[in-house]
Amino acid sequence: MTVWQRVVEANRPGPPEHSIPFRVASVACVVTALAACLVEGELSVPVAGIAAVATVAGNLYSYRRREAPWFGIKPILAVCVIGGFTWFLVTAGHTATPGDIATVEAPLAVLFAWVLTTHAFDVPARKDVTYTVAGSAALMAVAAAQSVDLRLAGYVVIWAVASIAAMVAMWQSMSGTRGVPWRSLGMAGAVVVVVAVVFIAVVPPPHVSANLAFPSSAAGDSPVTSPNNLTDGSSGSLPAHAAPVTGPTRVGGYLGFARSLDTGIRGTLSNRVVLRVRADRPGYWVGQTYDTWNGQSWSQSAGPSVPRTHTLTGGSPFNVPTPPDQLAPLSANAQDIETFYLAESGPNLIFHSGVADRVYLPTSHLLLTGDGTIVSSVAMGKGTIYTVVASDTRATPAELRSAASPTGSLPPGLPAVPLSTDQQARFLQLPAVDPRVAALAHQLAASVGAGSDPGAHAYDVIQAIEGWIGAHTKYSTSIPPLAPGQDSVTQFLFGNRVGFCEQISTATVVMLRSLGIPAREATGYVPGTFNPITDLYDVYASDAHAWVQVWFPGYGWQNFDPTAHVPLANPTPGSVIAHDLSVTAHRVPWVPVGIVVLLGVAAIVWRRRRAARPATWGERIARDLERAGDRAGVPRQPAETLVAYARRLAALDPGEEPATGGRIVAAAAMVEAAAYGGVEPGADQISETVRYVAALRLPDGSGGRRPAGNAHAAGRASS
Repeated sequence: MTVWQRVVEANRPGPPEHSIPFRVASVACVVTALAACLVEGELSVPVAGIAAVATVAGNLYSYRRREAPWFGIKPILAVCVIGGFTWFLVTAGHTATPGDIATVEAPLAVLFAWVLTTHAFDVPARKDVTYTVAGSAALMAVAAAQSVDLRLAGYVVIWAVASIAAMVAMWQSMSGTRGVPWRSLGMAGAVVVVVAVVFIAVVPPPHVSANLAFPSSAAGDSPVTSPNNLTDGSSGSLPAHAAPVTGPTRVGGYLGFARSLDTGIRGTLSNRVVLRVRADRPGYWVGQTYDTWNGQSWSQSAGPSVPRTHTLTGGSPFNVPTPPDQLAPLSANAQDIETFYLAESGPNLIFHSGVADRVYLPTSHLLLTGDGTIVSSVAMGKGTIYTVVASDTRATPAELRSAASPTGSLPPGLPAVPLSTDQQARFLQLPAVDPRVAALAHQLAASVGAGSDPGAHAYDVIQAIEGWIGAHTKYSTSIPPLAPGQDSVTQFLFGNRVGFCEQISTATVVMLRSLGIPAREATGYVPGTFNPITDLYDVYASDAHAWVQVWFPGYGWQNFDPTAHVPLANPTPGSVIAHDLSVTAHRVPWVPVGIVVLLGVAAIVWRRRRAARPATWGERIARDLERAGDRAGVPRQPAETLVAYARRLAALDPGEEPATGGRIVAAAAMVEAAAYGGVEPGADQISETVRYVAALRLPDGSGGRRPAGNAHAAGRASS
């Protein structure tokens, strides 16, 4: 066979596919995949709309021409497909970034949509319709590649239902049968669930590859014109400030991400997702730090001793210099790659953990303040994406105890450079402190053997302070209002003892500073909830947080917080799902649920038994006669009367009287007489006949061997 003959044979259409449900389900798969790419931003509205309409029109044309396809359709479609591939290669060559697959996903989605649309005009046979379903799966995969939330889940469910419907319709068309193979579908579904559970249980935690170009995009990238360079959201002209509690975000003064932090303002945080983060090492994602305390509010220093604001230029990625009060991390320290996806407009802060080394964000320049806060020169609107490569500077408790101990020795390579005089002044600054606050701090330091030199035992002192606060205060966001001029730390420690993260962290910082231990206030977000489906942390507005940073020789700023737990590594998807199921199981009221389930099961069993039980003695006799006949291989014919059927059964047993048929025919005649003649036999006769027919066993009338045990003979003998 020549090459041309092979090509012709391979393209020869198969038998025409007549199943309308099969075609409708395949079109539903394609349209759903197009919609999924649309919501994920892979396709524009015009492209998705035209592709969907063309797919429907093409399948209608193919169905009408299924028995006699037009000979010229294949060359035309071949030219269209080649044109689509040419467009893709040219577009990808101009827009793609080497190593970044995300930059080719949108052109790839357009190419897949184009191929499926052109293919829709040539689907006469079953294999062509099957290819349509398979092609829609590739389009769904492209949509999933850009998904960072669970919006895609609904489209996946719809697509899965349409795919299963297509497979069932194809099976019906191939076998020429009707109905749905529920048992096979159930078994296949059970196998899929088991395989999925096993896969999730063994899949390792997600890891961010360092070999790809890191994603970044700016949404609503209006330049910042705020006087202090920090804005509230997508508008660059609005300066950041503590928002009112009546505002749409319900943030209030609580972590408004502004130049000051008022601990006396109450606010309620919403449960909306504000950003999503992909990272190898979840941590405290810091946005700002504060070093100046006035008794009620925190602010950032300004003056000749504070390093001026730097402007980082050169374009993305921006290399971020290490702040002067943060020791340069060791080269051996692991780097964390953190990508932030903004689900809501937010402040133009660049959040990160540890020490930021590089920032990927499409903007002309960044601003780096004296405390290490990174500020974008464009407003951060919804949809903004930026990536930070940060050094993990976390130290172990043993390392921090060694760093603070006068007899301890730092590991080789760690610089033991102390803070400068100006830096110590900044991070030990305090207004007039209530003597009771200082006395409590010294008392807690003495409890861990650090009375004479708290700084030499800083780690143990911090643990003692956190332990006392956890045991003697109450966490609540509904704090009592402060009186004008009232010190919030004094009120929290010796007044109502009610507060949330701002009051707790501030009290910790003030007590540490009163002991001569450098500390500062930090604000940002804790990791939030890990989503095992997207491998992202869903960070809610309620995850905004304030915590303590303490400076240690050789390790720089370290995070401490008695009110939140930050894991050291990403959890496995299996552990997350198991934890969620465990939490859900503990919340279920099992006693009432168990009662309802038992009542439901009892009702189902009662209905089935009632449905299976004959309503009258006549129905019982007729049923038992038919069962006896079925066992003997002589089923009852659809139009056969019960007496005629009984005569056929009686003929199987030579012991019956040929003329009358004996008791078998008598039992059938009694039923018909009662049903059609109104002749009701006596109770004893009914009971005896019912028992006789229930025990009836007949020889095999299909030519096989006689079943063991003839209950009929026993019944006849007893009579």
